[in-house]
Order: sequence, then C-alpha cells, then structure tokens
Amino acid sequence: MNVLLIFQFTAHLLADFIFQPQNWCYLKENRGITKIHLYHAAIVFVCSWVLSFSFSFWWAALFIALFHLTFDIMKTYMLQKRIWKNKLFFIDQSLHLIVITCVVYWFLKIHRIDFQSFISTNSIFIIFGLIACTKPANIFIKRFMEANEILPVNDNTLLNAGRIIGSLERVIAFILIAFNQFSAVGFIIAAKSILRFKDLDTAKTEYVLIGSLLSFGIAILLGIIYQLINSLKII
Repeated sequence: MNVLLIFQFTAHLLADFIFQPQNWCYLKENRGITKIHLYHAAIVFVCSWVLSFSFSFWWAALFIALFHLTFDIMKTYMLQKRIWKNKLFFIDQSLHLIVITCVVYWFLKIHRIDFQSFISTNSIFIIFGLIACTKPANIFIKRFMEANEILPVNDNTLLNAGRIIGSLERVIAFILIAFNQFSAVGFIIAAKSILRFKDLDTAKTEYVLIGSLLSFGIAILLGIIYQLINSLKII
C-alpha cells in the first residue's frame, strides 16, 4: 500500500458517498439504467484523476470509472431481480476497492511517482479517516442494519439526530485514538451507556446501542490502522 492508493480510496469515498446525492442512489436502485449512472461515473473519474495529482493518471482514472460504471449497472440489474439484495452493498464496495488497488499498482509499475516528497502517509490517512467517519460510515451502518434485519425506530427526528451524533462521535473517537487517548474514548462510551440506561423502550435502546458499537468500532479500527502506519511504517 502507498500514498497514491490512500488518495484513490479517499477519491472513492468522495465520489461514491459525499458527492453522490441520495436521490441518485434511489433512481439507480429503482428505475433501472439511467443517465444518472453516467453522471456518477463522471464524478468518479474526476475525483480519481484530481486526487492522483498526476496528469498521466487519466487513463487509470478512466479504467476505475468504467469499472465503477459496470459494477453499478450490474448492481442495478441484480437489485431489480432481487438477487443478494441485502449483500449487494458490501459486494459492490469490495469490488470497487479491489479494482482501485489493482489499477493503482498497475499504474505504479509504469510510472514511478514519489508522493512522500510532498505529503506524508500519516497526513493523508488522517484525511481519509475523517472522511470515512462521516457519511460513508453512516451508510455502512445503515446497510449493516438492513442486511441483518435490524429495523430502525419510526421517528425521523431521532434518526436524523442519530446520524449527526454518529458522525461526531466517530470523528472524536478517531482523533483521540490517533493521539493515543484511549482512556478518553472509554469515557465517551461509558457516558453514552449511562444516558441510555433508563430508556424503557427496549427495541429503541438495542437499536441505538448496536449502532453505537458499530460506530465506535469503525473509528477504533481506523485509529488502530493509523497507529500501525505511524509506528511500523508499513505503508
């Protein structure tokens, strides 16, 4: 793994989650093949090329965008046919990351670019981690809940507030772990548990606690990866 790969993973998060409106996802999942697929592929191409910081990466970015478009079309078809409906999100994301990894290493075999000369691995991973802790993590947790048939409570206000709280707690936890403040993370988890202790709605409590555990789990995993990068220099 290298800096370019982390840049491309960051580009994927931006294109597939941050810059993709929710109504685009709905249209792709419920109306078959539309021009939205092409718009989204164009965003993937632009994000990938811009975050490569290399003009010669255009063909690699094009490959990534074309594969992304192909997977999205396949995903739409399978959703229409209700094939692996609850697992498609995770399969789709895994395929995207595999393609990005292969294309990056293919590109680096042809072009030798030293990204470490202008940015450190630690710095770009912190950016990646902070982005991953926001909307991408919210969607991952939602899909995980749906795949395991863990239904949300029927309260839109609560759910909207939960998304905001979830993003904030992951960002805070990631920052704390990145700077070795593990005890502070434990304090946050304990404080949240106490707040929910007197909640008489068992279903709602269990839903919130599962979401919280997933939320902190994502932040802790990202923080641990950062610590490994920082201490072992494995990237």
